[in-house]
Amino acid sequence: MAASTKKTIFLAVCVFIALLPLLAMFVFPGTPEQQALNQRNWLLTLSVALGFVGLSVAGLQFLPVAKIPWLADSLELDDMYHFHHVVSLGSVMLCILHPVLLVFNNFTTLQLFKFWEAPWTVLAGWIGLFALILIAFSSMFRKSIKLDYTGWVAVHAILASSILIFATIHLFKVNKYMSKQAMLVIWIAQIVIWVGIGIYLRVLKPLAIAKVPFVVEKVVDESPDTYSLYLKPEGEVKQFRAGQVAWISVGTQPFRVARNPFSYSGSDQASDGRLRFSIKELGEFTRKTRSLKPGDKLLVDGPYGTFDLKNPHIDNGLVMLAGGIGIAPMMSILHTMDDTGDKRPVWLFYGDLNENTRLFEEELADLESRLNLKVLRVLEKPLDGDYPLKGYVSQGLLDSELPADGRENLYYFMCGPIPMMIAMERILERMGIPGEKISTEKYEMA
Repeated sequence: MAASTKKTIFLAVCVFIALLPLLAMFVFPGTPEQQALNQRNWLLTLSVALGFVGLSVAGLQFLPVAKIPWLADSLELDDMYHFHHVVSLGSVMLCILHPVLLVFNNFTTLQLFKFWEAPWTVLAGWIGLFALILIAFSSMFRKSIKLDYTGWVAVHAILASSILIFATIHLFKVNKYMSKQAMLVIWIAQIVIWVGIGIYLRVLKPLAIAKVPFVVEKVVDESPDTYSLYLKPEGEVKQFRAGQVAWISVGTQPFRVARNPFSYSGSDQASDGRLRFSIKELGEFTRKTRSLKPGDKLLVDGPYGTFDLKNPHIDNGLVMLAGGIGIAPMMSILHTMDDTGDKRPVWLFYGDLNENTRLFEEELADLESRLNLKVLRVLEKPLDGDYPLKGYVSQGLLDSELPADGRENLYYFMCGPIPMMIAMERILERMGIPGEKISTEKYEMA
C-alpha cells in the first residue's frame, strides 16, 4: 500500500476516534432526562462534549509515538512528532474549555476550583488535566527547561499513565452521560486501545528488540567531538534504508529508559546486518556510547523514516543540505549509491563551524571521485582567512551551483540544527521547490 494511502487512512481513523463520543451524545438516544438536558442546557452539553473530545484526542497521542510497523515507513518522523505536539496542544485546549464552560454555565461550580475541598471524582479530573498540561509543556519546552531526552521519556511515561488513570476515574464516576450504553462501549473500547498500545510500546516491543542485540565492533573518532559506532547483530534483523534512523539503548535490558535516536551513516547494502552510526558528543548518553568497547552490547530499535532512494522523485537528481552531524544520513545515502553503482547527479551542501569540526573529508573526497557528486563545504568561521565558502549555505550558493533549468525537478533532503533547517525551508520555498520534493530530518525532533 502506498505511503500516501496509509497517511490518509491514519488521519481518517484519528478523526473518527476523536469524534466517536459525539456520536454517542447526539446520535444514539439516551434517557428522556438526558435528551431534555441536551435540549435545554446547550452550554453544559458543549462543555461535556469538548471534554469528551479533548480526552479522546489526548489518547490519540499514543498512536504516532508507538512507531507501529504498518505506519513506520509512511509517516516522516518530523511529521509524526509535529502531529504529536499539535494533538497534545489541541487536547489541552479542549480539556481546559471543559471546566471553563461549566463555570459560565453555572457560577456555583467555581467551588470545584477549590481542589483541596473538591470531591474525589472531581479531583481526579483536575489531576488528569494538570498531567495533560505538563506533558504538553515538557514536550514543547524541553530544551528551554534543560530536560534531557532520557528524563523527558521518563517524565512522559509517568504523566501519560497519570492521565490514563485519573481521567478514567473522572470519566466513569461523573456518570451523567456515561450511563448511555453506546457511550460506555465507546469509552471502554478507547481505553482498551490505549492500554493495548501502551503494553505494545513499553513491554512487547522492547522484548522483541532484546531478542537480537548488537555487538560493538569498534568506535572510530571522526573529530574531537564526533565518532562512528560500528555494530554487528547477533541474529537476523530488518534491513534499513539509507536516510533512516534508529533508537539506541546501551546494554541488553529491554526496559531501559535511556535511549536516543541516531541516523544510520553506513551503506544499507551490508548483507550481514552490520551498521554504522555517526554520533556527536552532546551529553551524558553520547559520552557513554563513545566509551563503549569492542564486545559491548546494545539494542537498536529501528529502522524508521520514509526516505527511499527508489523514490521516483529522485530520478532527476538529489540535493542534500547538511549541517554539522546532519551529515550522517547523507553519508549513508552516498555509500549506498556507491555500493549500487548509482550515477544519478548529487549535490551536497555541507555547513560546519571550521576546518577542525568538518567531518568525513577523506571519505567524501573518495566518494566524489566515484559518484556523480559535487561536494560544497561552507564554514561559518574558517580558520583560513582565504577559505572560499564562508558563512552559511545561502540561496545565492544554491542558485550558482544548481542547474538553472529543472531545479524544481530535483529532490531535496536536509538534516541539521533547527535554525539551519528553518532557513533552508524558507530558501527552498523562495526557489519554488514543491513540498513533495523536500524531505527533512530534524535532529532535535524529540
